[in-house]
Amino acid sequence: MADDILIIGAGQAAAQAVQSLRSEGFEGTIRIFGDEPYAPYQLPPLSKKFLAGEIGYDRVELKAQDYYEQANVETHWSTRVTEIDRKAKHVLTGDGREFAYGKLILATGSRVRELNVPGFELEGVHYLRNIDDVKSIQAHFREGAKMVVVGGGYIGLEVAAVAAKRGIDVTVLETADRVMARVVDPIVSRFYERVHKEEGVKIETGVTVSGFEGTDKITAVTSGEGKSYPCDFVVVGIGIIPNTELAAEAGLEVENGIVV
Repeated sequence: MADDILIIGAGQAAAQAVQSLRSEGFEGTIRIFGDEPYAPYQLPPLSKKFLAGEIGYDRVELKAQDYYEQANVETHWSTRVTEIDRKAKHVLTGDGREFAYGKLILATGSRVRELNVPGFELEGVHYLRNIDDVKSIQAHFREGAKMVVVGGGYIGLEVAAVAAKRGIDVTVLETADRVMARVVDPIVSRFYERVHKEEGVKIETGVTVSGFEGTDKITAVTSGEGKSYPCDFVVVGIGIIPNTELAAEAGLEVENGIVV
């Protein structure tokens, strides 16, 4: 057990850790745990070619499942680790199992920042962070459908571009006075606004979303400025939050991420 390595998280960092350990000659037991039913895959294509249906899972997975089998890696997909006992050197999973470790790698990544306004629980309000999110969004793709994108960052604009090419009526709502304001200068913002508008995407800046309307399903997005934007579905892209809770509960120092 002293040489066993347990990895919490099944993203790109975890996949690279596995590959590096084996390529550097580590022969001990490696266990990897991930919440999703998939082996580690790339996130960037999800909001582009994967969302557009141009590529499938085989083009985004970092390593095929048989790689982990050949590398003698014990995989635990669809398994959430809920507790770390650093003193006893074991972890507990959501289904009540206990796994010991010699060394522990935390690669827990991040999750979407949710927009907690009235109506946030309505059917048709989506986020894009994983493969299942993409599938849920794709289910709404039909020509003539109305979509509102909340957030004019990378994810929001990429989703808007894909949807517009599918004949969807797209409106992007951004709180700042320009899209991608936190990551690019005004010249680049204007460029992205122009190319999106040329493809039929409507962009409104300086808009604060105050709520989602509808009974069971979303029918409109309301703004603090008093406007209503009718829609069939919404994609929210307003940033991410690091998954630090597990580390913090284990007594590790966290500060907008795990301190290393």
